[in-house]
Amino acid sequence: MPCVDNKSLIYNIKELPETFSVADGDLLLIETEDGTNIMDFANFVIGLDNTTFGTTITQHSTDILALSSDFTSLSEQVNTDMATIVGSNTRAFVTLSAQDLYGPKLIKGTNITSVEYIVATHVIRFNFNTNLPNTNYLILPTAAVTNSANELVQFTEADKNTNYVDLSAVNILDGGLAANAGTLGFQIQTF
Repeated sequence: MPCVDNKSLIYNIKELPETFSVADGDLLLIETEDGTNIMDFANFVIGLDNTTFGTTITQHSTDILALSSDFTSLSEQVNTDMATIVGSNTRAFVTLSAQDLYGPKLIKGTNITSVEYIVATHVIRFNFNTNLPNTNYLILPTAAVTNSANELVQFTEADKNTNYVDLSAVNILDGGLAANAGTLGFQIQTF
């Protein structure tokens, strides 16, 4: 039996006009065991059980859960390890007035024999009471402070060795050396 569109009789489904989008309220033609029916596009649902890629999506969900669990476990281990490092392996606490006209002045420190300002390289050198393995210590600076030139200043590591560490007072806003620094500090942690 032919159908009629707005202009002509149509005898074949291939002669129907093509649409390029489907929205709720549009109808789909469905052939079932009970006969030919229509279905509103709003009721057209494709589930994982009636696709060829359902197992792939399910496997990705399983993989994501496993990775999330691994990440949580690693994060907890890092937190535990950092607590151990900070809690029991502190080799130096240093607070000083750094890189001003008269050089650095040590305000408070442990395990530091001397502090000197190396003019040629603009670094502050801390000499240790006891030698530390060069690869097994970490510099943890205190929070950055604002100096009189409105720079945000923090220590950064310039060089380290078994018996000293060189730090620069850096303006972290632009990465250059700070014009001056107020009270700065850092910790040395061994591991």
